[in-house]
Amino acid sequence: MDSQRKSLAICASAALMVITILYPFLNMIWLLLLLRLFHGAAWGVSTTANSTMVVDFIPKTRLGEGIGYFSISTTVGAIIAPSIGILIYDSFSFDILIWSSAVLSLLALLALQFVYSPTIVKREKKPFRFWDMIFEKDVWFQALLTVITTLGFGAIITFLVLFGKQREVDHIFLFFLINATVSTLLRPFTGKWYDKKGPWSIIIMAAVLGFFSLVILSYMTNESQLIIAAILFGAGYGTVMPCLQTWTVQKVCEEKRGAANATFFSSFDVGVGVSAFVLGILAE
Repeated sequence: MDSQRKSLAICASAALMVITILYPFLNMIWLLLLLRLFHGAAWGVSTTANSTMVVDFIPKTRLGEGIGYFSISTTVGAIIAPSIGILIYDSFSFDILIWSSAVLSLLALLALQFVYSPTIVKREKKPFRFWDMIFEKDVWFQALLTVITTLGFGAIITFLVLFGKQREVDHIFLFFLINATVSTLLRPFTGKWYDKKGPWSIIIMAAVLGFFSLVILSYMTNESQLIIAAILFGAGYGTVMPCLQTWTVQKVCEEKRGAANATFFSSFDVGVGVSAFVLGILAE
């Protein structure tokens, strides 16, 4: 991944486009599950390769600020995409939704052709090990912090809607909208803060804000409390994730940035998955 980042990004984008087109043609659950498995793998390669190429362009002294700006794109996409997807599905059909997604994948694939990505020359030839490609041992501590941080996020996205219904609080979608908006607005500033002060002040602040956000949610009885919790959670979680990613890639040399990014995103997925599974059992 570290020596051919652009090629991997192009292949992953092409795979995402093809996989998206295949969805309407499958009518068996096991085939859909298999396709989703490939979809997740292609998405993982795409996000890792693209973010690593971005890191290559950012000056080392402004790495936190640069990753903060880049992460805004994923946040904005997360805000806009579900609304547009639901609108297309309700107004037209599932097939139109799929083909619209495929067209967007094609546009991304074409745009990648114009992206310059220098080839990182490896300093020494090492035997290929799959584990080394997806996990960088030098960033194990940052990976652990990422897992711990995403445990709360996984609980929110998995159970908040059901919890809101239980507490009879309407408009739960406001939490996700406000959370994403606050995250987007703060990330450029916290990126500059990271470049000047380092990671720990942001991590501590985010932990405190996240703690109070979850406490407020646990006692939530109305929309006002929901909004306050969303603001605190967005200010905490939304700023700490770019911080952890920046810290992760700073801990390794240039030729290991791909593996470091893969470790970061894998840790994110592990945290979300573990929280949904474990807290689901506890909720029973």
